Amino acid sequence: MRYIILAILLSFPSLAISQNVGQLKDAEQRFKTFSIELDSLRKANHIPGLAAAVVKDQEVAWSQGYGSSHFDTGDGASFKAATADTPFWIASVTKTFLGLLFLQLEEQGKIDLNNKINDMPGWNSFCSWLTNSEIVFGRNLHCNKPITIRNVLNHTVNGEPGTDFMYNPIMYSRLSRYIEYVYGNPVSAAEGRQNTMAQLIQENILGPTGMDRTMSSMWQRNKALVFFDMAQGFEHKDGRYVRKKHIERHLAGGAGIVSTVNDLAKYDIALYTGKLASDTVIEKLFTPAVAPDGISLPYAFGWYVQEYKGEKLIWHSGWDEKAGFSALYLKVPGRDLTFIVLANSEGMWWGNPLDKAEVERSVFAQLFLNHFVFNTK
Repeated sequence: MRYIILAILLSFPSLAISQNVGQLKDAEQRFKTFSIELDSLRKANHIPGLAAAVVKDQEVAWSQGYGSSHFDTGDGASFKAATADTPFWIASVTKTFLGLLFLQLEEQGKIDLNNKINDMPGWNSFCSWLTNSEIVFGRNLHCNKPITIRNVLNHTVNGEPGTDFMYNPIMYSRLSRYIEYVYGNPVSAAEGRQNTMAQLIQENILGPTGMDRTMSSMWQRNKALVFFDMAQGFEHKDGRYVRKKHIERHLAGGAGIVSTVNDLAKYDIALYTGKLASDTVIEKLFTPAVAPDGISLPYAFGWYVQEYKGEKLIWHSGWDEKAGFSALYLKVPGRDLTFIVLANSEGMWWGNPLDKAEVERSVFAQLFLNHFVFNTK
């Protein structure tokens, strides 16, 4: 466990930086209480291992691991403790990297977000398959209407493109194919072990940020130790834990990155220090799409955006029931405060609806918000 108790951390905005020793002890006690309650939530939701971090004012204020990243499902005995440096499959939190990458490429003049994904080879057969399937993401998807890359990134592809929000991870997964198309490669190259998108994320984001414990795909050779140290995914079924099949996937777009809470904290800090993009790009990254009637939609570029009790919340969750992982990355920009939590079961998932942003329904988000944002004691 690591504490860096900042004088201005987790206190009312009106308090001065020069807090006395008693106030610092109060901040430390708040962390300890939060830590105990977070571990209780982990156990109540049948999560074998969990890691969490809090970032405040571009500093890692606290990070800690709980439970086990691996254990014998026969007797449940712990043999490898989860830490803040344990790599987890972050599932759809990967989309935050995609949003940033595409805005970077747009600024570099390599991609036009107004271009249509319809122009990509294989679009007609893919779209026809999806719309004729029973998959919810194919509902009200009009293959003959122009769908821009911006629409895909904003999840505004279903219905009249650019009009309504509906979370559509399958469309996001086509973005790796689109990258290959733009770079003059066959779209099938997207299924390569270290495809072009994975290489670009390493070059444009992971490298500059120093995220050495993060893989841009499951097949990044120079980060083999991350793969070997990666937490095992589990399912809790019939009162016992079942080990899930180890992930071996390429980076499709909607998911594909393995990371730690400490590395994601580096990423969070780098977003505001100019390492990754200009201020203009960062502003776009967190600016939600706007419908033709002028109403803001609940999604920007790889990030949900919502208001809750007078605070803007920017976030993304991750959930992979097949692999046995879940995640939450929650930012409170008005407090310069971030909460990152990764788990090796689907126990953090709360069923956020496909057409809304309701992170407050997450008990893990509520625990954090109640301790550090809405606590008035």
